[in-house]
Amino acid sequence: MAFSSLNKLSSVFFSLFVLLHFQLNVAFNSTQEAQALLKWKASLQTQSQSILSSWTLYPVNATNNSTQHGIKLAHCTNWFGVSCDRAGSIHRLNLSVLGLKGTLDRFSFLSFPHLAYLDLSINELFGVISSQIGNLSKLKYLDLSTNQFFGKIPTEIGLLTHLETLHVFENQLNASSIPKEIGQLNSLSELALYSNHLEGSIPASLGNLSKLSWLALYNNSLSGVIPPEMGNLSNLLELYIDTNNLTGSIPTSFSKLRKLTVLYMFSNQLSGSIPQELGNLESLTNFSLHNNSLSGSIPASLGGLKNLSILHLYSNTLSGSIPIEIGNLNKLIDLDLSRNILNGSIPIEIGNLNKLIDLDLSRNILNGSIPDSFKNLSELEFLSFYKNNLSGTIPQEIGNFTNLSRLHLDTNHFTGPLPHNICASGSLERFSVSDNNFFGPIPKGLRNCTSLRRLSMQGNQFVGNISEVFGTYPNLELFDISHNEFYGEITSNLVKCSNLISLKMAGNNIGGSIPFELET
Repeated sequence: MAFSSLNKLSSVFFSLFVLLHFQLNVAFNSTQEAQALLKWKASLQTQSQSILSSWTLYPVNATNNSTQHGIKLAHCTNWFGVSCDRAGSIHRLNLSVLGLKGTLDRFSFLSFPHLAYLDLSINELFGVISSQIGNLSKLKYLDLSTNQFFGKIPTEIGLLTHLETLHVFENQLNASSIPKEIGQLNSLSELALYSNHLEGSIPASLGNLSKLSWLALYNNSLSGVIPPEMGNLSNLLELYIDTNNLTGSIPTSFSKLRKLTVLYMFSNQLSGSIPQELGNLESLTNFSLHNNSLSGSIPASLGGLKNLSILHLYSNTLSGSIPIEIGNLNKLIDLDLSRNILNGSIPIEIGNLNKLIDLDLSRNILNGSIPDSFKNLSELEFLSFYKNNLSGTIPQEIGNFTNLSRLHLDTNHFTGPLPHNICASGSLERFSVSDNNFFGPIPKGLRNCTSLRRLSMQGNQFVGNISEVFGTYPNLELFDISHNEFYGEITSNLVKCSNLISLKMAGNNIGGSIPFELET
């Protein structure tokens, strides 16, 4: 019996010993972490040290039950931006948007084995990103964005296998490619490296990141072809690889990205045709391929992208006619097909897109007339047919568009009078009808259009007394009515156009002198 009691007593003492040893060990490790932070703080510029004034090392007053709940240290409760786990180890460090200035040279990555969250974004930190960052083996969230780090992304970043978010955008990383080791981060859901000076090709290993939902590599100097392995990113929602120097064709494997909502590949040097397989991306809402060297026709399959709100294909060398299937995109608000070599007539089906706000078909070789179905596009704010071979008259209903602020009809073969109610809503700011075959009087609505900033009517056969058909435009910057059939005397109304920069009236039958106020 006595022996049994002795065994129980020994067991109790052993348990207490283990508990005390654990707590002392935790306290020792936690103090080491705090001291490591203090060393880094001391390396920062003086103003930054004052921002972290709460960082001072002293133990919290112990209580009678401190043994029971663990030895708590001040940095876990009192230090700004520092959070600890239950064991007293630092697991979260959030120092974003503090204006910190300094480097990470004295930041001891080895001292934080339990750190899971590190946010140093939106500061003024500079220098290189140390390879020692690979020692943060528990890290799930890393944000070094919007600082002034330079040099390369260390390959050791590939050791952070628990990482879910990696943001290093808006820095000055240069003379460096994206490490292929990033492809080892199998838990990664967000990767943002945009707005740096990264060079080289996109690693094919990024195709291994099966959990990735957001990938932003835009505004760098990346080159080479887009790896087809990126088609394996089946959970990708948004892809931004625009504004680089990427070449080659668009991989057909992108057709497997069925969850993709945003696909931005504009401002590269991509060539070849637009794969018809991209019509399978039924979740797509934003699709921009402008400013490339893409050729061939616009695939009719794009008419299957029923959720699309933005389609930008401008500034390529696309040819052929505009597919009538584009008229199926009834959620479209912005359609820009300008600066290509598209031909044929404008499909009447475009008139089905009654949510359109911006429509730009300028700088093509389209012919025929504007379809009557365009009367349905009453939400338009911007409409441009500039520099095509279009003819016929302008549908009167366009004058009823109450939100229309920019209307460009210049350099075509349009004829007839202008819509009588143009600018009836008083929203029109830029109106260009120059170099056509318009004739007849100026609509009364235009006389009262005080919202006008630029009015270009040169090279037509408009008629009327200049003192009667034009009003006062307080915001007007450009007024060009040259080479028409206007007559009469220059009026004092022009003097009231205080912002006028350019005035052109040559090639008419206008008399009188230019008011002194306009000459100065």
